[in-house]
Amino acid sequence: MNVRTRALAYAGAAAAGLVAAGALAAPALAAGPTDLSLSLSGTTLAATASGKAAFATVTNKGAEAATDVIITFDLSDLDTSVVEVPLPDPGACAQSGKRIACAVESLKAGATIDLPFLLLRAGDGTPGKLTVSVSHGAEDPQAGNDTATAAVTVSESSGSDLTVVAPDAPLNDEGVLGTAVPGEETQIEYIVVNFGDQAVSGLRLTIRLPEHVTFVEREAGCAYTADNRTATCTYDFGLVPADDEPADDEPAEGGPYAAAGFVNRVKVSEDAPGPAVLDGGIVTAEGLGVEEVPEVAARIASKLPAGVEGVSAKDIDESDNSDEFSVHVAAGGGGGGGGELPVTGVQAGLIGGVGLAVVGGGIAMLLVSRRRRIVLAVPDDERPTA
Repeated sequence: MNVRTRALAYAGAAAAGLVAAGALAAPALAAGPTDLSLSLSGTTLAATASGKAAFATVTNKGAEAATDVIITFDLSDLDTSVVEVPLPDPGACAQSGKRIACAVESLKAGATIDLPFLLLRAGDGTPGKLTVSVSHGAEDPQAGNDTATAAVTVSESSGSDLTVVAPDAPLNDEGVLGTAVPGEETQIEYIVVNFGDQAVSGLRLTIRLPEHVTFVEREAGCAYTADNRTATCTYDFGLVPADDEPADDEPAEGGPYAAAGFVNRVKVSEDAPGPAVLDGGIVTAEGLGVEEVPEVAARIASKLPAGVEGVSAKDIDESDNSDEFSVHVAAGGGGGGGGELPVTGVQAGLIGGVGLAVVGGGIAMLLVSRRRRIVLAVPDDERPTA
């Protein structure tokens, strides 16, 4: 199932994710003078990949919430006969000619959100450039940082292309963002997807937790810093390209898989401030070893050979190999914890093991759409002006 096919399921999956994230939330606070900035990542495709997810990242650097936020894609300099950009969300975005506009419900002071969008191969040639801008319902005191232009590139080389998705925590079973109480244990979740055209035969993940948050389990195969806030974990399973993953919604146990989800148990310290948003979390992924020929990607070994240490594989687009996350903390205090950390199995960080962690069909796009828990506005009678 290639990325183009996955896009057919993306609209419904993304919409479901937005509802779960609270797209129909209460009206935001009135906006005052504030500064929105925007950047782009993930705009390079591997030589033969059918497509990938990219991200427009918006940060509110002001002291007050921003409302009536519009993210606008200008496709004027992009050859859409080479690379297409579908509507990021049909319910909250509209296209007029070469412009796509998406309405964001609100963005509180200090918050960062990512709007995922697809880049789909449509033909041969040079794609060109994509310009994305953000505006809101009040004057922006520093308008120069609210627009970003990036070259959309189809690489001449083949390789892996890992994308990390690390939503804010904690999430409930429906994927809705909640809060953790100081002194309480919770978990962080993240996913790694290979949008390249070659497989990786191993993964190295580095997970850095925000201040006041620590790991509560020691996973075999991971090294931890003295403050117990950073873990570096090496896994000996591979990820095939998204184009090569079987079309079944639930591939047979054992793979091959294009994406894997992970979970780590963590604890919020008893002296953590609350209510507060603890920033500074980040997950970074790198591939260990790469399959040189895409046709053999599905037959990669599940383990590195004995006595062989994996080396970093070249990633086609390193701009999306990391994702930041925050832990949301409620007021109040809890108890417990402390002492020696338990040592768990080699794959304890995986959600139910590799097999159950795999994201097939449009679900990969659903989880990608939840990166940073962006909340789009779904108007009843009108769409944003493109």
